[in-house]
Amino acid sequence: MLLRSTSPRSFRPAFGFTLLLLSLALAHPALTRADESLFGYSYGQDTQPKGQGEYAVWATERWDKQLGSYNATDLLLEYEYGLSDRLSASVYLQVLRLTSRDAWPLNTEGEEVYPSDINLTKVASIKGALKYNFLSVYEHPVGISFVWEIYYTGWYPKVDGAKTEQLSFEPKLIVQKNFLDDTLVWVYNLGVESEWRRFPEDDAYENEFSITNSTGLSYRFAPNWFGGVEARHHQDILNGEWNHHDFFAGPTLHYGAKKWNFTLSYLRQLYGNPSWSGYDVDPVLYPDNRFHLEEDTKNELRLKVGTNF
Repeated sequence: MLLRSTSPRSFRPAFGFTLLLLSLALAHPALTRADESLFGYSYGQDTQPKGQGEYAVWATERWDKQLGSYNATDLLLEYEYGLSDRLSASVYLQVLRLTSRDAWPLNTEGEEVYPSDINLTKVASIKGALKYNFLSVYEHPVGISFVWEIYYTGWYPKVDGAKTEQLSFEPKLIVQKNFLDDTLVWVYNLGVESEWRRFPEDDAYENEFSITNSTGLSYRFAPNWFGGVEARHHQDILNGEWNHHDFFAGPTLHYGAKKWNFTLSYLRQLYGNPSWSGYDVDPVLYPDNRFHLEEDTKNELRLKVGTNF
């Protein structure tokens, strides 16, 4: 057995898709108005005002598992509506586009655990959320909000897109602090997620519990422009046993005009453990390293555009 090589050309189609969305946002500002989402992964504490709605598109590119080639596009369509000045409701529809070749190692028996060649496009999941603003950062020293998210998926978008029935519930705490007349913004999110998963092909079940901490700091360096950094740490407990953890960090850029805005964030996995947690691999051919690559990739790029009405 030989280590499978990585093809640098494999990222180009996915990256081009994200650049296309960004170009459309800049070329047609009348179609893309959004709220002040300064970060790609960390939530701010604001809710939609009563009676106001928002359409948004999230495009996330995930690539590089160190072996072979792996490119995934998560396209998330969002509609959010303000039920009151403190409470808003959201619904989401996710579409998955996945192409990969030889992206996972063989097990110790020389067998494939995941398909070696994947090329699919699926409507992957639906999600609903409620967000309540307990304390406004503009009226109190610190802003505090809570989000309750529940979603169902019929596929496994995080890994290989296999047929899966999954129900997830995630409450999330949001803390925000503004400095320097609201030109410097810091946020912190704590999410605790429970997942119930069934694989219809062999009628296998999994229960997963995960904790995600994320934070971001963004500064308004020019009129309408914010730039900053954000970081995310995630750890999983699968069927009652610790499974893996990973840490991502990177820059974020936000532009907000009167009628539209966009947010672009790039996260790089800085460390994770173990590399392959779900099955045994040959430690000589596939040595463990400082990344977790079974469920995650080395790189993520996310763009959000939207329109308010």
